[in-house]
Amino acid sequence: MKTFLPQKMVQVLVLMAFTILLQVTLARAGQIPTLLQLDITHIHENNAIGQVIGSFASDPASGVCTYALAEGADDTDNNSFTITGNALKAKEVFDYETKENYFIRVRCTDAVGGTLEKSFLIVVADVYEVTNHVEATNLVTPNGDGKNDKWIIRNLPAHGNNEVRILDRSGRVVYYKRNYSNEWDGKTSSGELLSEGVYFYVIDFGAGLNLFKGTITLIRDRNR
Repeated sequence: MKTFLPQKMVQVLVLMAFTILLQVTLARAGQIPTLLQLDITHIHENNAIGQVIGSFASDPASGVCTYALAEGADDTDNNSFTITGNALKAKEVFDYETKENYFIRVRCTDAVGGTLEKSFLIVVADVYEVTNHVEATNLVTPNGDGKNDKWIIRNLPAHGNNEVRILDRSGRVVYYKRNYSNEWDGKTSSGELLSEGVYFYVIDFGAGLNLFKGTITLIRDRNR
């Protein structure tokens, strides 16, 4: 025996089904990622393997996304990187002099399978390799004869980001200069004459570089 629903009830059920379908469709459309960003797109050379370069983010409406390297346009250097969670990490040690531009392609997948892909350019920043370039004289004779009157550091980085400290034998800082430009002539930071003898210097170039250290012999009158 067949049972027939009243016409009005059929219309109500059809309307409810359509409403549910529309809601699901709209919710699904709202979750598809429409934005994919990487907050930092550069890394200094001589990095550590596994070093975090930057973090990915997508538009909040797409909910939680899973990030992965993807094949496609501009995926040339995918093998040089890895992604953990939303963090892009270095998979090798980069050298600016060898290569400075790396291209990767990344896919963002939301909880319901919606995807968005985007290419990124990762730039390797040059680090001034102090130990290969900097030279500092080890003798200062400030007697006005034009020879060794000032302490000279050759091949300082052009950006001038350095801090120089000169210490006596007890470890006391007697001279300090930020952005040193070859002006020390055997005096303290306040302009007082220092005694003859051996002094120690420390040059800090920042950016996580190793300190550059050595000694200076100060002689007031080399002709005596």
